[in-house]
Amino acid sequence: MKFLIVGDIVGRPGLNRLKQELNNRKDEIDFFIVNGENSASGRGLRKKEYDEIMSYGADAITMGNHMYYRKEMASEYAKLPMLAIPANLTNLEGNKYVIVQKNGLKVGVINLLGTFAMGDMLEKNLTNPFVVVEDIIEKLKEKNVDYIFVDMHAEATAEKIAMGEFLKDKVNCVYGTHTHVQTADECILDTGMAYITDVGMTGPKDSVLGLKKEIAVARFTTGKFIHYECSTNEAMFNAIEIEFDDKTKRAISIKRINE
Repeated sequence: MKFLIVGDIVGRPGLNRLKQELNNRKDEIDFFIVNGENSASGRGLRKKEYDEIMSYGADAITMGNHMYYRKEMASEYAKLPMLAIPANLTNLEGNKYVIVQKNGLKVGVINLLGTFAMGDMLEKNLTNPFVVVEDIIEKLKEKNVDYIFVDMHAEATAEKIAMGEFLKDKVNCVYGTHTHVQTADECILDTGMAYITDVGMTGPKDSVLGLKKEIAVARFTTGKFIHYECSTNEAMFNAIEIEFDDKTKRAISIKRINE
């Protein structure tokens, strides 16, 4: 079974590129997982973007630290069946994991938030992701899932790498999101688990992580808060493609995509 995991979708440029890439790969990829937490003009996700991403062929969508950007969504996340919100976030209702049945196999997708440098509002409402994920894995195994994927949305590379090590004999893939900068450490561990520290970003190429460059520079040089504006130029495409042996459930290849 072949999986494509797409890095953080940023704004309209990211959505347009996602549509193109998923359509181009629909005949060669069995399962698509997309991080959609920046899809609403770089700030969160609405039902509109959820429906759009699903219509392009996504099988599951994960989120991250921008859960509060769209206050109107606080009671709506739970109504989006293929959306996994961070399982260790305590004050929002939603799916702590999603299970998708495809090609005769069950795939479980978990989303977690890191605990370092995520901001006061988030950090006071987070529990330990290492404890939470073990409980969810047990639930997924009781439901006889065939594959488990974990999106570790975190700032600290050490926290992501530690999660990969912690879960290397418990899940099929741990991948990082959030930094919007793709890392070059994709690998298959000795247990057959696929890993990368950060998948990267699918969003405006000529930007600072999707933000208009002049705003980013002004923020850093003046120290002042300036309203976020998503860049609108052509998008880059960051993803990883992983192939598994469906008998052993071990990864047999992992390829990083940076286009």
